[in-house]
Amino acid sequence: MSMALRRGSPFRVVFGENAAAGEGRTGGREFAAPTVTTDIGSASQRRRRGFLVVDPQALVRHGLALTLSSLHDGAQTWQCGSPAEALSLLERGDACPDLVLLDADGLADDRTVGVVDFLAALAGIPAIVMAGAFTPAEARTFLSAGAVCCLLKSDPSAVLAEAVALALSGEGYVQLPYPLVAQSSPIQVPDGGLDRSAVARLTNRQRDIFRLLLQGCSNKEIARQLGVLEGTVKVHVRAMMQKLGARNRTQIAILAARCGISAD
Repeated sequence: MSMALRRGSPFRVVFGENAAAGEGRTGGREFAAPTVTTDIGSASQRRRRGFLVVDPQALVRHGLALTLSSLHDGAQTWQCGSPAEALSLLERGDACPDLVLLDADGLADDRTVGVVDFLAALAGIPAIVMAGAFTPAEARTFLSAGAVCCLLKSDPSAVLAEAVALALSGEGYVQLPYPLVAQSSPIQVPDGGLDRSAVARLTNRQRDIFRLLLQGCSNKEIARQLGVLEGTVKVHVRAMMQKLGARNRTQIAILAARCGISAD
């Protein structure tokens, strides 16, 4: 599982088939429903997208280029084996990408310095940093340096699609694996956690609300889907918190995820 959050705003969750390695999950104040959007509506946004893939392995960067082309019809891609080669391409004006994908594992010596220098040289072009693993310190450094995403190579293609969509949206989101946030800024959760027996004690209506909460729906969205008043939803949510031992909506979702309870 990976998570996207808006700079200076609450967390937004993006679910993938394979969760990143690590323990714990955390989040912000409110979850929003994950939506991968690769077909952009307006005529100005339907222009041909451009992607620059920087990876020392020719087969890997070729595969990424093919994937990006499948996500965005007619996309133009450029491939480079190193940051230096990529910057030279950009300086000559031979490439005009909307998004850069960089494999940090391919950098020699201190990759943190190499990635930060490369991001600075991009002068504002959105960039996704990929690696087999990140430390929390590395992730914070890369995001602070301007990266829009720290993407694990083990992530499924759906996570890549969401990361690309967020990067191209220009809305200021950054995305990173859940365990990195859990290690960086853990939150307190109720003792004992949540188990399936606690969920079994919910009423039918509360189960419906529980499922929609895990999908990231707001109280207003839940009320609209269930055909009830928003005030009624709030009453049920408060009752659920008491039964589940949670202090807020975020803890409900976190505890459910830790116990393997999905939104389905």
